[in-house]
Amino acid sequence: MSFSTTVTFHGFEASDALRQHAVELAARLEKFASDIIACDVVIESRNQRRHQGNRYGVRIQLSLRGRKLQVGPGPVMKGRYEDPYVAVTDAFDALRRRVEDHVRKRRGDVKTHTRPPD
Repeated sequence: MSFSTTVTFHGFEASDALRQHAVELAARLEKFASDIIACDVVIESRNQRRHQGNRYGVRIQLSLRGRKLQVGPGPVMKGRYEDPYVAVTDAFDALRRRVEDHVRKRRGDVKTHTRPPD
């Protein structure tokens, strides 16, 4: 992996296994874009609940050459995950899709529709 990955924990104790999981998922992104500069991951505990467990959210900012891509807990995903591993995996899946779209646009593989002549 030729870029730096930082993993930060908010609201709960840091876990080396969860940090390693996030670093491994970040390394897989290099397969889709070789110009990644840095990846910043923030894993946070949202609510302290007694009956249903904690809720986790993940924010990721990926710095590419000339562009920054971000994924974070939106209104639909807010407070949805009780397992931090699932939250991290889903966030990296969403980021991977954004990286693939960005690379496609950069290469010019995105089709544009031309208007028919009037």
